[in-house]
Amino acid sequence: MIEKRSFFFINLIFLVLFSSCLVKAPRYTTAEKVFDLKLGMSKEEVSTALNVKPYYLKSLVDTQSVLMYKYRVTDRAVLPFLLKENNGKSVKGKYVNLMVSYNIHEKATKIESCNKCDESAIEEKKFDVNKLVTFLTVTLPVVLVFLGIQYAGSTP
Repeated sequence: MIEKRSFFFINLIFLVLFSSCLVKAPRYTTAEKVFDLKLGMSKEEVSTALNVKPYYLKSLVDTQSVLMYKYRVTDRAVLPFLLKENNGKSVKGKYVNLMVSYNIHEKATKIESCNKCDESAIEEKKFDVNKLVTFLTVTLPVVLVFLGIQYAGSTP
């Protein structure tokens, strides 16, 4: 009976911790691949160079089309009192929109980044251990003090 309870408890913990770790994010490329783009490249060459398909069709008119791609910048993480020009750890930064304009012949005529075009939010459904620890370290002492006062007042 005890083995069944422990097995059930372990499975419950596993399900709680790992079942909600889903992240929705757009397909993206890196800034290094964006820097390799050149004017005059075809749509296929741009998609091959970025290794990602267009994310969004910004506009389509008789003379040109504008396609949007996503790329992610690299930020750095460093403690504030150790902040210097080039130190710190590289971390993934925010998503940036890359707009590529193509002419009638499907050749790139303009390549630009656009921060205000649309916001790509990362939706995370994740069990946050830090929030749980904070909750327990704040709530548990209060509950223990409350119970201590209740039991201290009830004993003769």
